[in-house]
Amino acid sequence: MLTGFNTDVEYDDRVFHVQTEDKGLVNPMVESLVYTGGEIVGSRRGSYADLVNANGFSEVEVQRRMEGQHQAVIREVLSGRFDPEGPKPFGYNIITNRSLDEVVADYLSKSVGDERIRLEIEDGEPLEEGTKPMIKLRVLGDESERPIAGARITVKLITSRERPAELFSGSTGSDGRLAATLDIPDLSGANAAVLCQAEGVGHNAEIKQLIRKRPASSGL
Repeated sequence: MLTGFNTDVEYDDRVFHVQTEDKGLVNPMVESLVYTGGEIVGSRRGSYADLVNANGFSEVEVQRRMEGQHQAVIREVLSGRFDPEGPKPFGYNIITNRSLDEVVADYLSKSVGDERIRLEIEDGEPLEEGTKPMIKLRVLGDESERPIAGARITVKLITSRERPAELFSGSTGSDGRLAATLDIPDLSGANAAVLCQAEGVGHNAEIKQLIRKRPASSGL
């Protein structure tokens, strides 16, 4: 079972909480719930049984689907999908003497700089204690899907026994991508995860990946 995502989203003076979690291999499902005022107002479920049944099952692909579904639900919240009164029309609550063309042009010019970012794990070797795997990351504009160059990425090791330790830091290239080789120590059975954090164009994003424990050797 992979670590999920939790995000608070503001829309029309209300706060919606989006929670996405993996239900585990027994029930291979990614579930996203939307809360506001302590009540569930929406949900989305996506199966990844196709990945479980395929050869070469990859937790990275499951994590990617979780992230994609989580971000899709956030966009639905921002579009007014869960507003009891329905989505607001374009220009809602805007008082201006400008023409509609001017309002649209201003919106588009601001959305590029103000757009939130998304951090994805594109590919990489399995993360297991006592190994030095390579991980490939990508930073994109959440809505435009444009690559974010020069985004600062920090990768940290989080364990149940010690304080977080930095494993890597660097910046994305012109294509929004970065590859990092991580030196994951022997964790002696402690629960651990890798936390990847990105900062760019005034916004932050993060993603977590659990670290596998080294299989216990069988004694003779």
